[in-house]
Amino acid sequence: MDKRTLLRVFGEAFLRSMVVLMAIAIIGFGTFFIVRVNSDKKDLAKNETASTTEFSEKELHAMLEEENANDTESTTAEATTEEATTEETTTEVQTIPSTDKNILILNSTNVSGLAGAWMNKISSGGFANIAVGNYNSGSETQTKIYVAEEGMGEDLLTYFDGATIVVGSLGTSSYTIKSGASMSEIDIFIVIGSNDSTVQ
Repeated sequence: MDKRTLLRVFGEAFLRSMVVLMAIAIIGFGTFFIVRVNSDKKDLAKNETASTTEFSEKELHAMLEEENANDTESTTAEATTEEATTEETTTEVQTIPSTDKNILILNSTNVSGLAGAWMNKISSGGFANIAVGNYNSGSETQTKIYVAEEGMGEDLLTYFDGATIVVGSLGTSSYTIKSGASMSEIDIFIVIGSNDSTVQ
């Protein structure tokens, strides 16, 4: 055999072996790919089955009750917190004694000397800085206690029949202080109403 024939036979054999190797490689990769896809499908199916396990009606009912109980506990805790906050706010206002405050008692009724009679009554309770006068803005039915700040005047309520406390002040045109009395700053105004026209 000459060289040319030998090279041609060798080349043909080489090409055939390459084609066979490529075919084997393609078949091998195809098989691997199919096996891999089937394996992934099985794993996915297992996971879906596990996640979609059905609960019995009793189990679902128990789960629902547990969730509702948690909601109720949460709501109760919030309500308790709100109540505690409200109580704290309520207790923050402290009663301020009126015994050392400047008090002006004003008569809004037609009963003469009523403010003086109430001054004598209140003075016996330890209230020292008291002056009297007349209320110029009409007659009141219910006694009103005007205070400079919240918490004042609470200790004066027991003297009167259904008196109310108002945080605020009266304008100077609303009253006339009895002559001879001087009071530079007034902390509490007591406007006597007709329901307290008798001092007991």
